Amino acid sequence: MFGCSNCAGRRRSDACSEQVCDGGRRTLVIVNLQDRGGVQVGHNASVTPTPRGAHPELRVQLAADTSSVPGARRFVIDGLLQWGREHLVDDAALCVTEMAANSALHSGSSYLHVRLRDLEPSVRVSVEDAGGVVPLAAVAPPPVASQGTTGRGLVIVSVLAESWGIEERGDGRRVWADLAGDGVEHDVRPPVVEYGDRSAPEQVVLPADWARVRLLRCPVQLGLQIDQRLDDLVRELQLIDPEESPTPPRELGQLIERLVTRPAFARHLGRRTALDAAAAGLEYVDIKMTLPREMAATLRELLAADNLADEISETHQLLTLRSTPEMVSLRTWFTQSIVDQAEEDADPVPYDEWLHERG
Repeated sequence: MFGCSNCAGRRRSDACSEQVCDGGRRTLVIVNLQDRGGVQVGHNASVTPTPRGAHPELRVQLAADTSSVPGARRFVIDGLLQWGREHLVDDAALCVTEMAANSALHSGSSYLHVRLRDLEPSVRVSVEDAGGVVPLAAVAPPPVASQGTTGRGLVIVSVLAESWGIEERGDGRRVWADLAGDGVEHDVRPPVVEYGDRSAPEQVVLPADWARVRLLRCPVQLGLQIDQRLDDLVRELQLIDPEESPTPPRELGQLIERLVTRPAFARHLGRRTALDAAAAGLEYVDIKMTLPREMAATLRELLAADNLADEISETHQLLTLRSTPEMVSLRTWFTQSIVDQAEEDADPVPYDEWLHERG
């Protein structure tokens, strides 16, 4: 239930299955390098060691939402592969999965920050949030005999990590795990708990095959309308009975859902930024997102599928209305901006300037 129970205290095999708690559900995860998304476990060390490795610390901000868990996992895997630490991928992916899911479900934060630090020969994976909403005792793993369905993910962290702990600060909480990649499963231990001052703001540092995209002067309400329409469209197309429809638009709904799901962590970060801007009464906002560069192709496909959905929205008498010209324009700018910056490192073009250039 908490890992490979039949090999506790011994070295684990290169490939095994783990039952983990992700988003409040027990999920069987096959730990496999080709998946680029496993999970992991930890031990005891100081919370803020002096950097020893040759690689800079990698950092990314994501929305504190369960949809960000795959993005956190992918970020850590890509960072380790870039550093040539393939032997740490499975354990690190398992650990960051559990720590990010725990943060998304229990921190009450709007955002979380994932870090990957080189402690050569080991690495430190950590997830940071505004965490003071949840008592510290609730973050520690429950007793092994507990029958609860959540909280067991940090048991996995305790088992896999060489060291693990929790740092409480004035502005939040950081859960960390040091991973040696030696294949040893440790006893379940409580975390090392330390207290620190408020942390200074830090820049995002990404793996080489990731990009930071900026969408400048995005209209807040129009952007939120597009996002909501996409959710409504997927839901409606999935409910259509293909036998009663002249053509099977349900397949289009399944396509759009797949395309939306892949970059969901980037989309939710943009949505969170827009919602915060709307709450503050802002008309425009600069949105910053991070994503693997290869996902730019997915966004091209999503734009084409969304345009096709507009074409069938009237012929199939969908409840979801056809996009307005303003919505088409904004989502085209979204796609072009992300693709140009992710694939070509182009400078961002504010929406109003882009509109002016198009005449």
